[in-house]
Formats: sequence, C-alpha cells, structure tokens
Amino acid sequence: MGPEIIRLLRLLRLLRLARRPRRALFAAVAVPFLWAAPAYAQAVESDTASAQIQTVIQTPGSIDKTADMNFGSIVQPNNAGTVVLTPGASPTCTTTGGLVRTGVCRAARFSIFGRRNWKVRIRENNGGVVTLNGPAGATMTMNAITIATADMTPVNGGNGWNLGRYNIDNNTGTTEFWLGGTLNVGVAQTPGVYTGTVVVQIQFN
Repeated sequence: MGPEIIRLLRLLRLLRLARRPRRALFAAVAVPFLWAAPAYAQAVESDTASAQIQTVIQTPGSIDKTADMNFGSIVQPNNAGTVVLTPGASPTCTTTGGLVRTGVCRAARFSIFGRRNWKVRIRENNGGVVTLNGPAGATMTMNAITIATADMTPVNGGNGWNLGRYNIDNNTGTTEFWLGGTLNVGVAQTPGVYTGTVVVQIQFN
C-alpha cells in the first residue's frame, strides 16, 4: 500500500469522524424543537358580551313608582274573603273568610322628587276601587286604599286629595310613600293571575 493510498484512507476516516458530531448536534436540537411545537399550535379563545345601561334623571316636582303591589298567592276559596295589605316598608297581609295565602306580601312604593318644605298633595285616581282582571273574564276588586309615608309630615289643606297633603322634611327633597289596600276574593274565584293598575297623582303647592 503506497503513501498516497494511506493518506487517502486517513482523510476518509477524518471526514467520517467530523460528520458524527454534526448528526448528534442536529438530533439534540431537533428534539426540543419538536416538543416546543405544540405550544405554538394552541389557540387562545376569547369572547365578548354587552349589557344595556339605563338611568332616569328626575327634575324636582316629579313622582316615580319603585315597587308594584303584590298580594301573593291565594288558594281557591270555598267562601268569600279578603286580604288586607298594610302600607309600609314591611307590610303584612291579613286574611278573612278562611282564605289561605302564601308568598309575597308587598305594598306599592312611590318616590317623590321635590324640595325641602315643599307641600305635596297625593290622591289615587281610581275612584277608590281598582279592578283586577284575570283569566276568562274573571275579576276581583281592591278598595280601602291606605297610605304610609317617609320623610313627610301631614299638614292641612288636602281639599279633596284623598291620600292627604304633606310637608317634605328631607333635606334632599326626596321622599317616598307606600300604598296598601283590601283585596276582595269571591267564592270559587277562577284560578289564574289577576292584574290591575292603581293610578296616583301628586300636586305641589
């Protein structure tokens, strides 16, 4: 074997040795890359929602209803009876005629926006009787409407305003009042939901 052949064999051996670390380095780099790939493939989900915003700016000399009246649920009666709902923030519902009543007992609530020491007259415009309409033409009535107030003092001068005349005592001029009444339930009253409307008017003077 001549010197040229020996040098050629050594050169080939060196080339083989030089290639091995490159293959190993390539493999070492490739594995972390493959493991890292799923992180880039993950999707980030997002969504949006919206809500309506509403408010009312009241001027001095106005009224606003803040809660509806509710007599609750009454078991269909064998005898006629009544439910008497007292006005106030913590009302009571008292039954007569053996009526069985459950659930909500809530007086109607109104807010008045005026000024301190203004005088305000209040009346209901239903003529003292509110008709509640139910299913298939059935009706009930509510009468004997009563009132309770907060931050107001009764004064003379109602002059036909059936819920009275009051002086506003609150420094902010904001006051409130509640209405109650007597619900008249008939014998074997038709089951279902009954609704009616009590109309309230105020006058400042």
